[in-house]
Amino acid sequence: MIRFYLYAIVFNLGILIFVHELGHYLAARASGVTVERFSMGFGPRILKFTRGATEYAISAIPFGGYVKMAGMEQPAEGDATELSPDTFLGKRIGIRAVIVAAGPITNLVWAVLVATGLLLVTGIQTLGEPVVGEVEEDSPAAVAGLLPRDRILSVGGTDVGSWEDVVTLAALDEDGSVDLVVSRGGDPGVVAEVTLVVIGNEETGELDLGLTAYVPSVVGDVLSGGPADRAGIRAGDRVLSIDDARVESWSELGGIIYESLGEELTIVWERDSEVMSAVVVPEEGDEPIGTTDVRTVGMIGIMRPWETRRLGPGEAFVTAVRFTAFNLRMIVEFFVGLATGQVSGSMVGGPIKVIQLASESARWGATYFFGFMAFMSLNLFLINMLPLPILDGGHLLLMALEKVRRRGLTERQLKVWQQAGLVFFAGLMVFLLVRDALTFG
Repeated sequence: MIRFYLYAIVFNLGILIFVHELGHYLAARASGVTVERFSMGFGPRILKFTRGATEYAISAIPFGGYVKMAGMEQPAEGDATELSPDTFLGKRIGIRAVIVAAGPITNLVWAVLVATGLLLVTGIQTLGEPVVGEVEEDSPAAVAGLLPRDRILSVGGTDVGSWEDVVTLAALDEDGSVDLVVSRGGDPGVVAEVTLVVIGNEETGELDLGLTAYVPSVVGDVLSGGPADRAGIRAGDRVLSIDDARVESWSELGGIIYESLGEELTIVWERDSEVMSAVVVPEEGDEPIGTTDVRTVGMIGIMRPWETRRLGPGEAFVTAVRFTAFNLRMIVEFFVGLATGQVSGSMVGGPIKVIQLASESARWGATYFFGFMAFMSLNLFLINMLPLPILDGGHLLLMALEKVRRRGLTERQLKVWQQAGLVFFAGLMVFLLVRDALTFG
C-alpha cells in the first residue's frame, strides 16, 4: 500500500513537471529553436535516448526538470560571434518571451483540462434538496421563523427544486426581503409563509442568511487506511449515534468528531438494515478557519455525501474555466494575505506537506487525486510567473528590462542575479523543510 502511494506521488508531480517542460519544448520547436536536451529531473542522467538533435533524459534528482536550448547562455563580453537563428538568444525578444511563458501557461491549460475531464466523469456537486439544516440564533432565518427540516417550496413566488435555487433567488433580493413558502418539517399538509431579510456580508460579499442546507448523516467518501476505514465504515452507511447521542445530520456528526480529538467514540451505523458499531478514535487534522487560518480538530477520514448533476462537454469546459478562474483568484488573495500578514503562516507548507497532501489525495480516490493535480498545476503556473530569479517570471522580467534598456544584462550581472535567486530559494527550501519536519515529525 505504501508503495502504491509513493507511485501516486511520483506520478502526480511527474505529470506536472512533464507538462511544464513540454510547454517550453513545444514553443521552442515551433519557433525554430534547436532543443539539445529535454530532461525530467536534474543531475546525472540515469536513462536517456537521442532522437534528431534532442537528447531525452530522466535524471537522478526528481524535483523539477529542464529544457536545454541551443544558444541559451549569454556570449562572453567582447565576443562578437553572431548568434544562429536556430538558437534561443538568436530569436527576437518577443519569441523568447513566448518560449519562457509557455511552461507556466501550459500548467494553466492543464489545470483547465483536468478539471474538465473530472466534471465530465463525475458531474458537478450540488447542495441537494431545499431542506433547512441548522438555523443560527438571532440570524435572519431565525427571525423569519424558519425551523430545521423545513422544506422550502418557493422563493419570491418562484418554485425551487434545489438548495442552489434558494440561494440564487435570495441573492436577487440582496439587502431587501424575500417571501418564502415552506412545509413544516417537510410535511406537505403544514404550509407556512415567512419573510426573510436578505443581508450581504460586507467582507465576503456572500449572503448571510443564518441557515444551512440539511445533509443527512450518511457517509460519502472514506479515506483509505483512516480511522473510519479501519473500523469498517463504508460509503453509504448512515450514522445513527455517537456515544449514545442520536445523530441525524452531517453537521451534528461532524461537530462531535471535531471536538473529540484522541478520544474513544462508540459509533453506531446502519447498512442495508443491519446495525453495526465500533470504537473509533479521531486523529489530528486541520480545519480551515475562513481563508486565513486553520485549527486542529479530530477527524476519522470521512466526507459528506454529495449529489451530482451530469454535464455535457461544452458546459463542463465552461464550468472548468470558471472554477479555475475562481481558484486562481483565491490563490492570489491567499499570497497577498500572506505577504500582508492577514493569513497565518501555518497555512503554508513545504515539500513534505505537498508530498503528504499528494499521498492523502490518492487515499481518498481518483477524483481527489486528479483534483489535487489540477490545483497544484494552477499553483505552479502562479509561482513560476513570479518575477523572481531562476523562475520563468524572473526571465520575463529580465526580457522586459532588456526591451526598455535596449540591451541585456552583462554576463557578470546575470550571474549575480542567478546566484541571488539560488540563495533565496535554497534558504526558503531549507526553512520549509525544517518546519515541515517539526510539524510532521
